[in-house]
Amino acid sequence: MKNSKWLSATLASALLVTVGAGTVSAASSSKSVKAVAVNTAAAKTSTVKEGITTWTVDGTPIAFNTIDTNGYKLYSLSQVADEIGANLILGATGFELNDSKGLHSVLLNTGSKSYQVDGGPQEFTVAPVIYKGKAYVELTKFVTALGGELQAGPNTILSFARPEGEFDSLHWTADGSIVANKSDAETALLLKFSTQPGNYEMFSSDDSAADFAVSADQAWGAYNDDTGLLNLINLSSGAIKKLGTDNSVKTDLVWSQDGKKIYFVQGDKQEKIGVISVETGVVSTVLADKVENKSALSISADEKSALYIVNVTGVAKNDADSTEDSLTVDFSGAGEQLYKLDLTVKDAKPAALTTTPDNKLYPEILADGSIVYLSADADGNAANTLKTVKADGTSAAIALNVEVNWSTAVSNGLIAAGTATDGKTVIYSINASGAPTELFHTAEDVSEVAVSTDGTKLAIVIDGKLWVIQNGVAIQLSK
Repeated sequence: MKNSKWLSATLASALLVTVGAGTVSAASSSKSVKAVAVNTAAAKTSTVKEGITTWTVDGTPIAFNTIDTNGYKLYSLSQVADEIGANLILGATGFELNDSKGLHSVLLNTGSKSYQVDGGPQEFTVAPVIYKGKAYVELTKFVTALGGELQAGPNTILSFARPEGEFDSLHWTADGSIVANKSDAETALLLKFSTQPGNYEMFSSDDSAADFAVSADQAWGAYNDDTGLLNLINLSSGAIKKLGTDNSVKTDLVWSQDGKKIYFVQGDKQEKIGVISVETGVVSTVLADKVENKSALSISADEKSALYIVNVTGVAKNDADSTEDSLTVDFSGAGEQLYKLDLTVKDAKPAALTTTPDNKLYPEILADGSIVYLSADADGNAANTLKTVKADGTSAAIALNVEVNWSTAVSNGLIAAGTATDGKTVIYSINASGAPTELFHTAEDVSEVAVSTDGTKLAIVIDGKLWVIQNGVAIQLSK
């Protein structure tokens, strides 16, 4: 976590109050402090009703002490501060509180509706009071002043409010966190989220790191900077280091399973496939067949095969005189075709796996060596279909009750998302035999899906907002 913007603030000369002890002691402070903290704001016992109200704070149910006075419910100031991790100090001018990250400070007095948040004036609906030696305060304004968030429906308090904005480019990390790009930020900003709402941190502000290829162990990301050099980003610390000195165009970065190499499509016209050693930074050529427009590179886990798409363009033709008027372009053979390369054979020639005119998306090599890809009709006349190509060349479709629009391979099969006839987005887990299991569905449009390394958790984007899905339960991490 980068803490450069977080400032700690304490009053060294103030009297420290023990938070959570159930009382606010002012016995050793000056008489003026006693007057502020106790006498002028004391609630009349005859008009007060004591109670208990339970809220879930950062996932844990907490029973808060409350009082009802004149139709308003107030909460134990010290107890709320303790549960959200705020530092509480009683000084000569009243209470000072700082959130645990040092982002916000609050100054308030019992008996006064006026209070300060980060130096600016605010107003409570009802003034904090002292009752039986404890300070009680309005909950919502108190929590939000310290940077927290309340959800009144399920009675939930977050110590830190979820971030607002639009997010994309989701990646899971080895520790179970999610790195997401805040796409509407004025400058580059990557945030790292835990699966607990409100628990996030700034991860990187590198302009080139908005998206990256993740290693199999989810410990590293790889991306090109604006000079063409490869960079590695540590997905735990956010530390960045350059890899090698080669600045040729590299796209479709793919890590080897052991994390020792990164494969890529290379060249201004995407005419080659290369590989770089993570240890030495040395670049080697894997394939240089001069066939342009390669993309969507995939490498098998055993590094024996490479799979990629070639976007075949139209062929120019003219008559014997080569006049401009006779020039035509034949698009009959144009389209996206899948090719497979045997990496175990020196100077091997790529083998075409498809010849059909449909678009091919998300090609992957599965653990059993078969190929899977999303087939999309180029003219939009047929529904998208997940297809497999076995080692013997036979092709088959995977039957799902949706029109598939995204898929990715996981250790035990596939995760696929699609749109059902009723317009809902449905996400499936598909095992090695092709049997689907529904993981989640929603009436909202899902623009992006990322899968944790073990396939048990999903991160998705709905209307720019980040959600995490676990055991069929959806939790919103941004707002």
